[in-house]
Amino acid sequence: MQLQKSVTAPQAPPAAPRLVDPKQAPSRRKGPWIALLLVVAAGVAGLLLYRQRAAQQAANQTAVATIRTAPVTKAWVQKMVRLTGSTSAERFASLMTPQLRGSRGSFGRGGPSGTFSSRGGGGDRGGGGGGASGGSGSSEGRSGGSGSGSSSAASMAGTGGGGTGSGGMAPSGGESQSSSRSASAMRSATSRVGSSRSTPSRASSRGSASSSVMGEEGLGSSSGSLPGGSGGPPSIGGSSGGRGPGGGGGSEFMLVLQEVAKPGIRVKKGDPVAEFDRQYMLTRLDDYRASVIQTEASFKKMKADLEVTRKNHQQTILSAEADYDKAKLDLTTMPVRSAIDAERLRLALEETEARLKQLKQEVQYVEIGINADTRRAELELQQARVELKRSEANADRMVMKAPMDGLVVMQNMFRGTEFDQIKQGDQLFPGQTFMQIVEPGSMIINATVNQVDAEKLRIGQKARVRFDAFAGLELPAKVHAIGTVAKSSRSRPDWVKEMAVVLKLEEMDPRVIPDLSVSADVILESVEAEAAVPLEAVFYGKEEPGKQAQAFVYVRGQKGWEQRPIETGLASNTRIAVLSGLRPDERVALEKPEAGSAAKAGT
Repeated sequence: MQLQKSVTAPQAPPAAPRLVDPKQAPSRRKGPWIALLLVVAAGVAGLLLYRQRAAQQAANQTAVATIRTAPVTKAWVQKMVRLTGSTSAERFASLMTPQLRGSRGSFGRGGPSGTFSSRGGGGDRGGGGGGASGGSGSSEGRSGGSGSGSSSAASMAGTGGGGTGSGGMAPSGGESQSSSRSASAMRSATSRVGSSRSTPSRASSRGSASSSVMGEEGLGSSSGSLPGGSGGPPSIGGSSGGRGPGGGGGSEFMLVLQEVAKPGIRVKKGDPVAEFDRQYMLTRLDDYRASVIQTEASFKKMKADLEVTRKNHQQTILSAEADYDKAKLDLTTMPVRSAIDAERLRLALEETEARLKQLKQEVQYVEIGINADTRRAELELQQARVELKRSEANADRMVMKAPMDGLVVMQNMFRGTEFDQIKQGDQLFPGQTFMQIVEPGSMIINATVNQVDAEKLRIGQKARVRFDAFAGLELPAKVHAIGTVAKSSRSRPDWVKEMAVVLKLEEMDPRVIPDLSVSADVILESVEAEAAVPLEAVFYGKEEPGKQAQAFVYVRGQKGWEQRPIETGLASNTRIAVLSGLRPDERVALEKPEAGSAAKAGT
């Protein structure tokens, strides 16, 4: 096959550019571009308009939504006065620290000074002189000791006639010793507080100082070595010679709360609720018991000694009668005697006759002295028994029992700079109220009211009591009493006066206890309103002379807020009764709407 060679025909060269006249150049079409620009501008304008309307609508809705509203309801409208106070019990018993009583001495418990009897010592027949200062007997008699005490029975001077002498009217020594023991016992029972002690009288017959068989103070070694005693260490919180509360001194009269019932528990009548430290008081009681026992024994011995004194005086009279009879018999021997002896016998007869006459005259005085000593001893014994009873009463007072059934409520006191509840271990002063036993079912409210509002209150008005401690607790009450004298409050100026008001609860709740802070609304007036609105929903127009300002409200309707006049009635602190102009279930504005939003319908 023979290949054919293709031959391309020669092309003509491109034509040269030619010049075109501008005036003769073809013009472009501008219409489509203008239309596009107009469409874009219209779209932008529409978008801006839409946004503006949406913003305005949102603003209107916001303006309507920010107005607070409240419904018109049917409710009770009550005019009230609010009081504040605290709960308390109407029936209660207050327990106070006991008033402890000491002795009648100058230092509260000083014992009786002196002894039962300190009549002078003397002997029997031929005995020596006794009496106020004692004396010596005759050469044939026994010597008498020195006696201290009364001189109602003075000793007679002895004579040597017939070897006889005159004796005293008091027993030798025993009476004074028993009296010293009794006085020492009483002083020891009452000397742990007093700073001075009486010096025991000296014995009369043997010339030795009296001492008790029971120890230095008459009660063994315990009375002087106890805390607060004369020989012991000083008492804690007191001194051995100081005065204490209630007339005594030392720690025996200190009132330290040792045991106490827990606050808030219920106790029965007669249950122990408090006990003060009785250690020293019980020791004092033991001392007085021992003192009374020893005093009674000394009194019996003293009566026996006084009976011996009486018999001794009678024996002295019999001895004087015998001496007188002997002198008369001796006088019959005058014819056979010399003149000197006869004169002696005559003088002896006169002397014995005078002595017998004197002794018989002294009988009544001896009886008076004996009766006086007996009566004084009886009074001292009675005093010792009274002191014992007083000490027993003090010990009993330091254990306190509940006087009624109820709830234990502790009182407050200053402990340094802190005002706190009384607790175990606190030291109290006599007469201080430290506890109350309250009856929980008799709670009342102690409140105060401003003197301006006091004239609005009347006894028997109803009230509602709310408790700060319990948010949902509300109890009914009534006005029980109204004070008549205004007083100033501690937290307010002096010119702001308040009156006391007592409210009595009509219902009880187990949670109600004393000293709870409360608020009470006393109902002055009450009405059941068909339509009631909050006070802030009512607005008033311009006042005119002689006319009351017109009241109106803003009611929300379909087209917006509507201003509507109303007639008002009783108003409380929060709500007001509407007599006409409103219906229940309508809604009112709690604030005045804006001018622009008043025509808008609310949501």
